[in-house]
Amino acid sequence: MKNLISFLIFLLFAWLGIWWYYSCDWCKKEVNKDSIIVQDKTDPEAEALAKKAYDDSIMAVKLANGLFAKDHLGEDVFRYPDNLRINNADGNVFIPEAISDFSTKVAEYLGTHQDQEILILGYENAPETKNPDSLGISRAEYIKNILVNAGINADRIVTKSTLEEYSYDTEGIYYGGIGLKFNILDESRLVEVEKSIANRTLYSNFGEKTFKPDATLSNYSLELKNYLQKYPEKSVRIIGHTDDVGSTESNLWYGQERANNVKTYLISQGIDKTRLQATSQGESNPVVPNTTEENKAKNRRIEIKVN
Repeated sequence: MKNLISFLIFLLFAWLGIWWYYSCDWCKKEVNKDSIIVQDKTDPEAEALAKKAYDDSIMAVKLANGLFAKDHLGEDVFRYPDNLRINNADGNVFIPEAISDFSTKVAEYLGTHQDQEILILGYENAPETKNPDSLGISRAEYIKNILVNAGINADRIVTKSTLEEYSYDTEGIYYGGIGLKFNILDESRLVEVEKSIANRTLYSNFGEKTFKPDATLSNYSLELKNYLQKYPEKSVRIIGHTDDVGSTESNLWYGQERANNVKTYLISQGIDKTRLQATSQGESNPVVPNTTEENKAKNRRIEIKVN
């Protein structure tokens, strides 16, 4: 009898324990609360290692996708470990110091491949296509301006936008965003480029006392040399122009001196001197009124005319 009573008491306590476990909401919350507190506790060292591993993986992707340009056959012309960077706010492109000489590489390649042009592709992702101002084109034009300032003929640069899948990082930056490819000039494009070679205005530092050929003149001399080899019957007239500061006679002299300097430089680059003529119009043929310093700078120029 005592055993039976003891067994019944055991069953009662067991039932009460089971009921308590499944019915007591507040105790379950306490248990969950405790478990959450335990889960929130992290190991700072493990967290730092995980962050470093993540950063290393991101950098590996960035390095694997460095800036490069390919020729029309798909071969590398140049390749960098670092890349250009675009942002999610505007069409500007950040150029790291490590690849700041990419424009020189482009100029060198086009200088030795006069039958080619460069295509600049500006990236934009799907959300950015809803922007009324094409960020892809803005980014491509940003790079084009850099190449033009490096002396490359603008007529040998083509800009386009391209839709790509990519995401910005937490700082709104994407490593990449620009594609570069060299292509053979087709017949219609070649005609336009040759027109620009045969009628070019240069704004090198012709106002300086000591003549220093810049990248624009250097690159143009390569184009002109190639053009004259293709058309052996043509000759070149180099015309010096000045602003209206000083006397008419002195400006005529300055214009002639600057034209002579350009002629001498072109000869040094392998162009036959018998095909070059240097003349001056001084201040007599301004393209804009000499009313501001900016306008005066525009009038201090060299015109190249091929006939």
